[in-house]
Amino acid sequence: MSAKKEVKLFEPYEVGDVIVFLTSKTSAKVVDIDCRWELEATTTGCECCTYQWRSRSNKHFKCRHMEALLHVLNNGE
Repeated sequence: MSAKKEVKLFEPYEVGDVIVFLTSKTSAKVVDIDCRWELEATTTGCECCTYQWRSRSNKHFKCRHMEALLHVLNNGE
């Protein structure tokens, strides 16, 4: 089993096709690799249209931006 790496604030982390730039222990700026639009994502919500619409009918929905943030916070697990 490998040791967990320390996750640092204000460092970019590539997760799939998004870059996660942590701004606190529970939020980040998330940018699609092929887009310059920055979204604010937290562990409980996101500014993206997908989250805004899908979370209305499914309160447990997590968009890919939130999933990427959680992936970084959990050290890739």
